[in-house]
Amino acid sequence: MMKTAAGKNRYCESESVVLYDVPWETYEGILDALGEYHLRHTYDQGTLEMRRILYGVTWEDYLKLLDATPDLYLRHTYDEGTLEIIMSPLKEHDWVAGMIARMIEAYALALDVPIQSIGSTTIRASKGGRGIQPDRAYYLANEPRVRCKETYDPRHDPPPDLVIEVDVTSTSLPRMPVLAKIGVPEVWRLERGRLRFYRLKSNAKYGASQRSLAFPFLKPADLTRFVKRRGKIGENAVVREFVEWAKKARTQSEH
Repeated sequence: MMKTAAGKNRYCESESVVLYDVPWETYEGILDALGEYHLRHTYDQGTLEMRRILYGVTWEDYLKLLDATPDLYLRHTYDEGTLEIIMSPLKEHDWVAGMIARMIEAYALALDVPIQSIGSTTIRASKGGRGIQPDRAYYLANEPRVRCKETYDPRHDPPPDLVIEVDVTSTSLPRMPVLAKIGVPEVWRLERGRLRFYRLKSNAKYGASQRSLAFPFLKPADLTRFVKRRGKIGENAVVREFVEWAKKARTQSEH
């Protein structure tokens, strides 16, 4: 048994997660960080199966885990002692997230919009206690503040302006409240094939929005339409169509 953040003894969830291509050195680092939390794991020639949800994980041990896995795509959520490790994404998940990312980046390049992608870098609350690895994250309005910086430091850097989440896999630990506590102004979520935009409100909770904060001309239905095109034509063609459409939509919104 292990202690929760509230100090009570509690078993971890019975569900497990499987991570592939985990080097021995990384496995040892994971054990060093989380070994005392009753991992109940199996490691066999690079494949690691372990408990999916751990309780009572200290902030220091969470940071130790991040240090031990810099090259491992460890999609996770950490919220005040509760750590959930999410199964490696399926092709559908990565395909959709990558498609949205390509459209955003191509548009920014075509119209010279300042942007910095931090990919799936783990973002954390400035005062600790919360951390999350999104599918994609971008600086837009705050790009000048982080320009040319090679490392992310939540003590000095603002949270990214936009986070993209593709919910092909279900999670037990809610991710939106964690993003809200970190202070991410806007989140795009693809839920059951539909894209939704959320803005952070003054009450530190997200509310649905009919237009993007980062790209005011853009509606969720617009982007959803182009995402669905990927199954009918090639990705390059979808990206070109989106950029041409976005140029016109932006011009029309400014008049």
